[in-house]
Amino acid sequence: MTFVLKFADLIDGMTRIISRIASALLLFMVGLVFFNVAGRYVFGNASVWMQELEWHLLVPIALLGIIVLMLENGHVRVDMVYDKLGSRARRWIDLVSMLLGAAISLLFIKYSLGFVDSSFSLLEGSPDPGGLPGRWLLKGFIPFAFALLALQCLANAVRHAAALRSGA
Repeated sequence: MTFVLKFADLIDGMTRIISRIASALLLFMVGLVFFNVAGRYVFGNASVWMQELEWHLLVPIALLGIIVLMLENGHVRVDMVYDKLGSRARRWIDLVSMLLGAAISLLFIKYSLGFVDSSFSLLEGSPDPGGLPGRWLLKGFIPFAFALLALQCLANAVRHAAALRSGA
């Protein structure tokens, strides 16, 4: 079990790095939105590529943010019921929900691969003149992010299983 817990620590460390990346992207996006609004209302001009870059940044921010929420136990649950349960019942619920989260992430990967492959084969870009060319990269980020989410869910499941095993 020690090896598995060390592997879970490694995944947690990776997620902490991901949180810094997501934070930096979010900060950059706030500045980008400011410049887009200023360009539109102050200067009367906003470029298409800068507007598209906003949602190009939103995809990794949202998907990476979900992974960070799993690490920080910030995901949604019915706290009215959960808080009234004993610690062992909570651990079981957390273990099962993390395993389900990993399984659902794998389904997202499976069903997004055709979507990503189609986009990649076309080297899909923006249909708008002056738009960004790499839309296929964003779509490719979907299975990547869900693979990271599955890993984080498994790391959390390992911790809950270890706590159940030790009786903590």
